Amino acid sequence: MSDADKARFLVHFWGVRGSYPTPGAHTLRHGGNTSCVEVQVGGQVLIFDAGSGIIRLGETLMQRPGGDALNLSLFITHAHGDHLCGFPFFAPLFDSRTHLHLFGPRLADLNIEQLVTPLMSPPYFPVDIRKLPSHRTYHTVVDEQCIIWKADSTQPAVDDRKDGQEHSTDGESVRVLAKFSTSHPLNGSIIYRVEYNKRSLVYATDVEWRDGCEAEFLRFIEGADVLIHDAQYTTGDYQQEKRGFGHSTLEMATEAARDAHVHELILFHHEPTYSDSQLDAMEAEARKSFKRTSSACEGMKIDLFSVKN
Repeated sequence: MSDADKARFLVHFWGVRGSYPTPGAHTLRHGGNTSCVEVQVGGQVLIFDAGSGIIRLGETLMQRPGGDALNLSLFITHAHGDHLCGFPFFAPLFDSRTHLHLFGPRLADLNIEQLVTPLMSPPYFPVDIRKLPSHRTYHTVVDEQCIIWKADSTQPAVDDRKDGQEHSTDGESVRVLAKFSTSHPLNGSIIYRVEYNKRSLVYATDVEWRDGCEAEFLRFIEGADVLIHDAQYTTGDYQQEKRGFGHSTLEMATEAARDAHVHELILFHHEPTYSDSQLDAMEAEARKSFKRTSSACEGMKIDLFSVKN
């Protein structure tokens, strides 16, 4: 692990759409792939969700220099198809040099291994994941847990969070905190917070705040440098027919950012029927409520060590 790798906290968006992939002329600028965000932090490669965006990420990972072993950690928020559809086509799974730690919730009484295995086993897929040469370790995450990588370590440790110790002042370790939310039907999803060297990123997709943001959620995201937040719907669409679908409006996202005093808001999980121009208009509208707002686009990168400069 080089000093440059240790000093990095870089966010790279590979898939930003919700519900289903939407390739075509109307999505060229924002992109049509579903949820996948890569975070290179403190020498670790963390991946959030395995939507169709993970396919191109996997191809890129296989081409990166840096030694024989490829140590990766994949964090799944929940088991809906748009967050898992790219997993069977993730190239590192087919390589013996890959060491993958896969984290995710228990849903419908199934642990994370039981949730993802059917995606890559007959009769649903011609290749059985249990026979692939990659090395996979599964971690079923429950609420109030923290995943920690100590300095110079490739192996994560999973600990229960303790009251008063939610947010770290340790600049050497990479920490991922998990917060389970029931705001996404029918089984809920996990919100993740990444902390390293006094910087923090929150990945909060597939949430809906019908009666205002939950107090526990606001405490969890408090003061984040970057908040990636679900903002799938306009208020008009939401009020007409999208209530209870488990996704937020622009107003819900900006309210969360403002009330939790985050520095920068990224609108995410875009409605698949919205064009690039519609998303541009939504970004402009959101900035009226929270000035430091951007709409997520495939290929967009954010350096957290430059966010406040």
